[in-house]
Amino acid sequence: VIGSDSGAIPGVIGGFTGGAGLVTPEGDVEALTAALRRVRAEPGLRAALGAKGRARVLALFTHAEVAAATVAVYREML
Repeated sequence: VIGSDSGAIPGVIGGFTGGAGLVTPEGDVEALTAALRRVRAEPGLRAALGAKGRARVLALFTHAEVAAATVAVYREML
């Protein structure tokens, strides 16, 4: 995944902490182009980011994981 540093996007893709994607400055066309070219040119990077991204989705963003996190928030509020 390649995303911008806008809002929650870096946290969702793990660009700053999980390494599951590349983060570029919002609105920076040159940085986005460079990131796209880098991913295209580096098969090992593509494979690593793909594997990390899949693992991140399975750990944090399945229906079951989102439901469990929601329940945990509600329990904490009670």
